[in-house]
Amino acid sequence: MRNLILILITVFALCLSCKAQDQKPVISVLGMMHLHNPGADEVNMDMGNIHSNKRQAELKELINLIAKFKPTKIAIESSLGEILWSQIYYTKYLNGVLEKEISEEDKWRMSSETVQVSYPLAKQMGHNKLYPIDAHTEFDTAPVIVYAEQNNQDVQLAEFKALISSMQKDVESISKGSVLDIVRFANSEDFDKNYNQKFYLKHLISFGKGDNYMGTDVVAKWYFRNLKIFTNLNRIVTPKDRVLVIYGAGHKDILVDLIKDRADWEYYNINTLLYFKK
Repeated sequence: MRNLILILITVFALCLSCKAQDQKPVISVLGMMHLHNPGADEVNMDMGNIHSNKRQAELKELINLIAKFKPTKIAIESSLGEILWSQIYYTKYLNGVLEKEISEEDKWRMSSETVQVSYPLAKQMGHNKLYPIDAHTEFDTAPVIVYAEQNNQDVQLAEFKALISSMQKDVESISKGSVLDIVRFANSEDFDKNYNQKFYLKHLISFGKGDNYMGTDVVAKWYFRNLKIFTNLNRIVTPKDRVLVIYGAGHKDILVDLIKDRADWEYYNINTLLYFKK
């Protein structure tokens, strides 16, 4: 009987060990239009006063929905290794003194998705810090435009400019909607197909001739940046985690593909919550 009990205990321990090894971290990505509109993208959105009562109520609605994911970590679009926004200012936010103690040169970022979405969500989840995972590479389309003008790629250039113009018009139109409408748009399959994929994989790569890969080189740098971001994400993930990545919507398509390709990770589609019905 004693030996039987020891065997059962051993089997139970082995089962628990196997279960722990099989456990997968769950990763989700929330694509965001930059709320503080820094003008750093090819197409930028102006949402008006994000601090208005109307916009704040809309942000609260969004945060309450994505909180249902119950993240154990929140990864943000802030440079790897920085602690100012991921810890120092976040701690001031928790203590209710951020607006009073933030430096003048940083006040413009009070309207950012980091402060307006990540901070209140992290507070609601009881987190004491956020995780910066951003990486930078050079990304400049200006030389591509010059090359096209000098090498008789007028058709490709006209199509590229038409796409950007169409994107800007759509963004201006959707910016009149609620925060939830805007975020749903930024996380939609249509956004990925009609903007991200066309911008990089149809139009940008069309610039260049023969052994000149002018456009492809720019696209490669964009993918390289996202691979670095993915690497930084990989470094913070543990098997028990539920990680929510809050990033510019232009990154989402690539990051989601990379996450799905990890057989030992589980991807959670944030649209499940963005369209959640009570």
